[in-house]
Amino acid sequence: MSEPDLKLAFESKEEFRDICRYLSARLGYLNRVAIGESYFVGAMSDLIGQAGRVFDEHLKDDETQAAFGSGYGAGTIPREDRVAALYALLYLED
Repeated sequence: MSEPDLKLAFESKEEFRDICRYLSARLGYLNRVAIGESYFVGAMSDLIGQAGRVFDEHLKDDETQAAFGSGYGAGTIPREDRVAALYALLYLED
């Protein structure tokens, strides 16, 4: 399988957010006109859009960084709870 020729360069958290917003909108559009109004595809579209928003809002947030940790130090959220914490950022802030 060959690599697709994608030109999705981004150089900031804001540009990443914009790419996610575009992908979310495009997937939502395709779901309405070609995929068949799939709830799964709709949820994926929403997830992509939310991911861009959360990345933009939390990349430089000291509390978020401390909670998740880094390669240099453990965070306050146990590793096994990170997915739930990320889900909370994605959906429970709305």
